[in-house]
Amino acid sequence: MISAADLPDTIPVFPLPGALMLPRARLPLHIFEPRYLAMVEDCLKTKHRLIGMIQPRETPASERREGEKRLQAIGCAGRLTGFSETEDGRYMITLSGI
Repeated sequence: MISAADLPDTIPVFPLPGALMLPRARLPLHIFEPRYLAMVEDCLKTKHRLIGMIQPRETPASERREGEKRLQAIGCAGRLTGFSETEDGRYMITLSGI
């Protein structure tokens, strides 16, 4: 069990519509976008190997500011517990919710 004191101050966040990460659950992901490939590579270099999963929030166009991305207020951290690389450079990973 991980305590709040064991958590790093910041973790990368993966805003993925339709993907729900829950504590103690496993979430398999297929990573192929360059920015998320880089995120996984950076995550693998850390001792905690945590990625935050959070849902983007739909915002009416009338309330949106240019370039603003909105996220839900609550997400879940997942520890990268499974990793494989495909021949064409994509990653198949598994996050385990903490």
